[in-house]
Amino acid sequence: MPMNKSANRKGVGAADEAMLIKLYEQFRRPIHSYTYRLLGSQEDADDVTQEVFVRACTSWNGLYERDHLSAWLYRIATNLCVDMLRHRKRISWWTLSSRYNSDDPQSDEGNTYDLSYFLADSGGIPEIAERELIRMTLANMSEEYAVVLVLSAAQGVPYQEIASIVGISPNAAATRISRAKKMFAEHYQRLSKEGVGKREQRP
Repeated sequence: MPMNKSANRKGVGAADEAMLIKLYEQFRRPIHSYTYRLLGSQEDADDVTQEVFVRACTSWNGLYERDHLSAWLYRIATNLCVDMLRHRKRISWWTLSSRYNSDDPQSDEGNTYDLSYFLADSGGIPEIAERELIRMTLANMSEEYAVVLVLSAAQGVPYQEIASIVGISPNAAATRISRAKKMFAEHYQRLSKEGVGKREQRP
């Protein structure tokens, strides 16, 4: 549904309608990228992205704090994605490349956990075995860790804003991000080694 039609149906004034259209043009791609990384489905990402902006129109007149619209939109998207993931009981994404520092959760300098085994959006689709390994790795992580990991490492959202999106303190967000990075890397490496061992044992 075009943004202007959705805004009109929600009784939004002309000035607010212009703001919502601008918001849609600015954040449609980032929100779609975020939902796609979490859901792993183009169709689901399309549906959720549309629903994000429909809900934005619905809630606009009652939104008094408009200084952090990015966090507001990501919060809507996060809630929708988590609901869908809990319904599906699975999660997958393609691209992630970041670093983890166990000494300072607010910094990515120091110890490096190589998460470069994800392909970039423009780089194609991983092999079936690799995709399955990623799926198995993510199955060991709860939604709360998967969400902050995608927001931080894949979307580049600052941990202060992530805190606002998921409803925790900045320090708690930084700690959760660090744990999520380490958790993913460790699970991936363990499952990868187990897979190699099984392949080597085959006659």
